[in-house]
Amino acid sequence: MFSLVLDIFTKHLVVTNISLHERINVIGSFVQLTLIYNRGGLFGILQGYQQYFLIVSIVVLVLLVLFYIFEKEKKPLFCYSMGFILAGAIGNIIDRISGRPGVVDFIYIGSDNVFRWPAFNVADSVIVIGAILLLIVYIQEEMKRKTQKETTQD
Repeated sequence: MFSLVLDIFTKHLVVTNISLHERINVIGSFVQLTLIYNRGGLFGILQGYQQYFLIVSIVVLVLLVLFYIFEKEKKPLFCYSMGFILAGAIGNIIDRISGRPGVVDFIYIGSDNVFRWPAFNVADSVIVIGAILLLIVYIQEEMKRKTQKETTQD
């Protein structure tokens, strides 16, 4: 819930205080704030397919909720990971249905001379954090299964 509120709040601050494509240095020019409307998907792919990504996002959100509901072992790390992913998905869906030209992306990291990561937002960040935590959950579960299998074979 905090992640979703933070996402909505930071996007509001950016939209009301930064002009489109304006860059504000935060840590030199390596970390910048900007305002970019992403009309596509992850990392700006398929620009102009906003309605498609809205539908896909809603379908994925429903599937994630069902996945959470039907998961039998809801360990804390699993719950945190799903909370992050769901909050991020909802944050970006809100942008897509809000009437804005696209999803508000504003964190810009890198160097123009070497490599600059595509702009992203808090929702994108918490989705990635949630996905990493979910991967850790499943790695732990797989290691547990292997240990139990070895123990029963001995």
